[in-house]
Amino acid sequence: MVTPVSYFDLIDIFSQPGCAICNLLRRNVDRSLEALLYEYVGDPDSHQTFRQRRGLCNEHSWQLLRHPGNALAIAVLYVTAVDEVLKIVDQGPLGLDPQSGMGRLLGGAGRPNTSALADRLEPVEQCPICAQLTASEAQYIQVFCQHLEDDKLSEAYRASGGLCLPHFRQALRCVSSAEHAEILLSIQTTIWKKLYAQLQEFRDKHDYRRSEEKMGEEGDSWRRAVARLAGEEGVFGLDSRSS
Repeated sequence: MVTPVSYFDLIDIFSQPGCAICNLLRRNVDRSLEALLYEYVGDPDSHQTFRQRRGLCNEHSWQLLRHPGNALAIAVLYVTAVDEVLKIVDQGPLGLDPQSGMGRLLGGAGRPNTSALADRLEPVEQCPICAQLTASEAQYIQVFCQHLEDDKLSEAYRASGGLCLPHFRQALRCVSSAEHAEILLSIQTTIWKKLYAQLQEFRDKHDYRRSEEKMGEEGDSWRRAVARLAGEEGVFGLDSRSS
């Protein structure tokens, strides 16, 4: 059986701060955005996706702007998206009042009937970066769960900051054996207990009686706690993935 590349990716990235799967997904997003700007800016399929999606989702649109020196590529892609929005608006919504020279929109009880137009302005495709993210996420979770008994992976996991809660939930739903479930629960619980103790130490060192004590590794425990329960920034809450 050939070991997938994602197995080695997981082992390597467990040594970095944060949830390993979140970090891999953020890396993949950066690579996908770079490919979009440098390789696919003139690709007809990419333009069609931008047309149907009305651009990227909110999160990935702003991440796109963080790539310096790509103003022209972004403009080329978004010309297509804005053109689609204008075409839809120019078609006009249903419910025009033929008696009004201004073409006033009428619905029931004289209310403006603009809901049909709003519906047509909704994206008809998922954000392509979100779609890639979802596929990569499923693969990483699967490989992680399949190799939990592997010494290299389990030790890298044990020495890390653990998974974020959303990815831990996904892993719980993915494990297929009692042995793997036991390893997953044991390692993650130990990691969370260490974080809990650090949070308590951080809180207690703010007591005036300990004000002279210096902070240790517990100093950023509050920030890590947020990331461990919500997931790393820029990974969740995107398009339909927010559920």
